[in-house]
Amino acid sequence: MSKAFTSEETEDTSVTARPVARVARGQERPITPEGYKALQSERAHLEGSARERLEHLAEPEREVAKRQLEARLGQVVATLDSVRVVHPEAKSDGVVRFGSRVLLRWASGKTQSLRLVGPDEADFRKGLVSVDSPIAQALLGQVEGASVEVERPAGTEEATLEQVASG
Repeated sequence: MSKAFTSEETEDTSVTARPVARVARGQERPITPEGYKALQSERAHLEGSARERLEHLAEPEREVAKRQLEARLGQVVATLDSVRVVHPEAKSDGVVRFGSRVLLRWASGKTQSLRLVGPDEADFRKGLVSVDSPIAQALLGQVEGASVEVERPAGTEEATLEQVASG
C-alpha cells in the first residue's frame, strides 16, 4: 500500500472478530443446553456490567474496549441466532452420541476425558470437542470397549473407549 494512504499519526484500533461459522442452507449447528445457556449469560454480561465498566476508562482505551465489546457481542448474538439446542439423550446404553461424555485410554496408557459438543462451544482445554472434529467423528456411534483409530497432529493413534455416559 502506498504511504499516501496510511497515517502514521493515528494507530489502527480496528477490531477483527472471528466470524461465526456459516452452514449450508437447511443445516443447523448443534449446541448443548449448557452451551446455549453460557452464551446467553455472556450476552447478558456484555450488554450489562461489561458495558458499564467502559465508563470508567480513559477516552482512548474506552473506544478500543467498546469496539472489542461490540465485536464480541455481535459474535455471540449471531451464534445464538444460528444454533439449534440439542438435548443429549438421557439413556446410557454405551453408544457415543452428541453430548456424550467419554473416557478414552490411548495406546500410550494415558486416559483422556472428553465431551462431544457443538462447534460453537468446543474448548479442547476443557475437554469439550466439536462433533465435527476428527476425534469426535471417530467416536460417534461407537460403543464402550471399542477400539478406534484417531487422526491426531502427531499421526494416527489408537484408543480404547473405556466409558460412555450420556450428556
